[in-house]
Amino acid sequence: MAVGGISSSYMNSYMNYSSTINQLRLQQALQRNQINHQKVQPVPRVSSYNGSRGTYSASGMSFLKDYNSSMSDLMQSANTLRGSNSSGAANALVMGSTDESVLTAEGRYSAAAVKDLTVDVKQVAKAQMNQSESLSASSRVTSGMDFTIQSQKASGGVSSINVSVDAKNEKGITRTNKEMLTEAARQINQAKGDVQASVVEKDGKVALQLTGKNTGAGNTFSLSGSTGEFKGLSETSQAAQDARYSVSRYGYTQDYTSSDNKVSLDYGRVSATLKGEGKAAISPQADSDKIISAVEDLVKSYNNAIELLGRNTDKGPGVTNQLRNLVRGIGSTQSLEKAGITRNDDGTLSLDKEVLAKNLKKEPGLVNDIISGQNGLAQTAYNKAGSGLQTNSASLLQYDLNQKTSSLMMTDNYHFLNSFSRAGAHNLSNYMALGLMMDYLV
Repeated sequence: MAVGGISSSYMNSYMNYSSTINQLRLQQALQRNQINHQKVQPVPRVSSYNGSRGTYSASGMSFLKDYNSSMSDLMQSANTLRGSNSSGAANALVMGSTDESVLTAEGRYSAAAVKDLTVDVKQVAKAQMNQSESLSASSRVTSGMDFTIQSQKASGGVSSINVSVDAKNEKGITRTNKEMLTEAARQINQAKGDVQASVVEKDGKVALQLTGKNTGAGNTFSLSGSTGEFKGLSETSQAAQDARYSVSRYGYTQDYTSSDNKVSLDYGRVSATLKGEGKAAISPQADSDKIISAVEDLVKSYNNAIELLGRNTDKGPGVTNQLRNLVRGIGSTQSLEKAGITRNDDGTLSLDKEVLAKNLKKEPGLVNDIISGQNGLAQTAYNKAGSGLQTNSASLLQYDLNQKTSSLMMTDNYHFLNSFSRAGAHNLSNYMALGLMMDYLV
C-alpha cells in the first residue's frame, strides 16, 4: 500500500520510514533558516472506574450518591422494625391494661423484669362535691350572697375563700340568677384555692357546683354564711373518699388505699391511674406509638427510594432491576391493609395511622407479625435494600457510561488510536504514517 505517493516497498520498517520523513523536514527547515515552533496541546487525562474504559458523567456520580443514600436510609428504617433487632421499636415494651375503663398503666420494662399484675379496684378516689338547688336562669334575684368556703387538707393545712356578690350589679341593675352564680364562680376560681366552682345549666335552670381540687377522704371543705336564694349549697352531694384496691401477684393478694387515683405498683416500676370499679391485668405490651412512628418512617424511606429509581431508569438496567425488586414481593395487599398500608399505582405506599393503631390494639400479634415477623414487611424491605447496595455501579450507570464512551471514541486521542491498534500493526503504521505526512504537508 502506498501512502502519499511513497510505496511500502521503499521502507524496510516503519521506523526507517519515520526517520526519513523527519530528516526531510529538518533539511527543509534549515534551508528556510527558520524554525517554526508549534504549541503542543496537552493530552486530556482519561479518568476510569475500576480500570475500565470510559468515565461517569457528573449526573451519574450524583445519582450514585443519592442511590446509596436512599438504600442505606431504607435499610436503617427497616432495621428499626425488624423483630430480630432487640433494641428496635418492635421489641420496645410498655405496660398496658386489659381493661382501660378500670385503669390505665404506664412503665417501661426490660423483658427480664416484666411481672404480670392483677388489680381489683373496689372504689376510686373522689373529691367532695356540693351543689345548690337549681333555679330559673333568667329570673331576678331578691338577695345577694355572702359566704366563706373553708378547706381542710389531708396534710393538716386549712385555707379559706370569701365570696360576696350583691343583688345588683355595678350599674344598679338587679342580677339574674345566672349572672349571680357566674360572678360567684368567678370569685371562687380567681382565688385559686382548694375548691373550684362551675355554673351548671340545664333546661333553663342554673345551679352552682363546688368541687374540691384534691381527692381523698382527708380533703374536705365546708360553707358558712349566706348563699342567698340558692339553698343546699352547704350540703355535701358527693363525699370525699379514698381509693380502695388490691393487687395480686404470684398468687398473693394485698389490699391498699390511696387518696389519689394515681398509684404506684410493683415497687414503683409501674404507674397506674384508677378509672372505675372492676378487675384489670397489667402486662407488658408493644409500644404502639413507637411502632406507628417507625412504620411511618419506613414508608417514607421506601417511597423516596421508589421515586428516585423511577426518575433514573434511563441510567442503566440495574436501576430498573432494583425498582422492580423493591415493588415486587413487598407484601400482599391483605397483609399490608392490616398494617394500615395501601399500595399506590406508582408503586409507592400510603399509611393510615389510625387504621394501624386500631389494628395494633385489636389484633396486636397478627399486626406485629406482618410488620416485624421473620418474613414481614420490615425484614423484606431490609433484604431488598441490602441487595440494592450490592448492585454493581456499572450496571446502574451502563446507559450513561455507553453514551460517554461513544463520545470519547470520537474526540479522545487515545480511544481513536485504540481503534487502529486493535486492527493490527499494519493499520497502526498507516495511522502514524498518515499523521506524519499531514504534518509535513502542513
